[in-house]
Amino acid sequence: GRALTVTRTHRRAHAHTMVTTQATKMSLERSVAHKGVSSSRVSAAGRLRQRGAQRAQSQRRGQGWQGSSLEKRSLVQFRVRSSEAEKETETAPVEVKEEEAKKEELPPLPESFVPVCNESEVPKGTRKELTVDGKTVLVFWYRNQLRCIEAKSTAEAFYSEGFKVAKFTQDYGIICPTTESVFSIVDGSILDWYPNNPVLSKLTPKDTCRPIEIYEVAARDGVVYVNPVGSLENWVPSSGLRNDFTMPGQAVFTKGGSDSSVENNNVYGVEPKMYLQGTDPSSPVNLDAETAEMGAGGLAASNLSPGTVIAGIVAVGIVAVVGTGVCFFYENYIGLALFWLVGISGVGYTIQKLTNFGDGDSTNKM
Repeated sequence: GRALTVTRTHRRAHAHTMVTTQATKMSLERSVAHKGVSSSRVSAAGRLRQRGAQRAQSQRRGQGWQGSSLEKRSLVQFRVRSSEAEKETETAPVEVKEEEAKKEELPPLPESFVPVCNESEVPKGTRKELTVDGKTVLVFWYRNQLRCIEAKSTAEAFYSEGFKVAKFTQDYGIICPTTESVFSIVDGSILDWYPNNPVLSKLTPKDTCRPIEIYEVAARDGVVYVNPVGSLENWVPSSGLRNDFTMPGQAVFTKGGSDSSVENNNVYGVEPKMYLQGTDPSSPVNLDAETAEMGAGGLAASNLSPGTVIAGIVAVGIVAVVGTGVCFFYENYIGLALFWLVGISGVGYTIQKLTNFGDGDSTNKM
């Protein structure tokens, strides 16, 4: 009985040693796989592992292995993990090679493309408005592909918000926020013209509106490039209803004034020219010359200071109030009338002498 117990203990120790050895091999192979060992070395390690497994099977067949269920489960788990490690080692280099091949397949961009922003500035689900070669463009993602179009709808006013908040359709279209017309983001053509307003669609036919311009766009090394030469470079209107279209980049931004509109023909000055009567409207007013022509009286008027004028007005007011009060106190109404008549005449005569008012009138000339 003691010999049988020793034999079983020896077999269990031998089986535990085999499981530990196999686990050590598995960890070694995993580290080798993570370090990028070539497939030839991995296959060689696999062959050695198969040979060791065959030897262990032959020994167990000859000796009748009676290991515990825990030992058997550990060996099965080791085999499963080793097979998974082999699959990961074989597939990982293939995926890396495919990604590198895709990057290498991207052709170089022509010289006409210019960098506009970083790719991180245009994450999916957002839109970025940029200015390229004087043209306002809109860059965005649509179905995992970068797109670049004219930023504003040609069917709405120039100072509108444009396509920055417009909705997309399922068939590569974008909806004008004002007219609800649909433009293609592939070639810029008008897909649907005033769909909810049949009256305006008849009054303003589709040929009176040009298509939107589409621009080539691509991303290289985290940078977004746009070709400013758009799809309307050589575009010609197909109808004779309208030929004076404002093309992208032709809008002129000024502070206003004559000839500053888009058409350069519909802004006029409405303020008339200011000039003195009897002078030439086309020549500026020369105050010194006009004063000299007035003579001594004109010089006196030009030399009057604001303080003198104010003091004179106050003095006349005081005299008028005192004289009127005295006449009322003595109830002398005839004297009051004479007082006002003489006072007003004296003030008028003084003003006329100081300003020469009415000297140019032909009725005053003898």
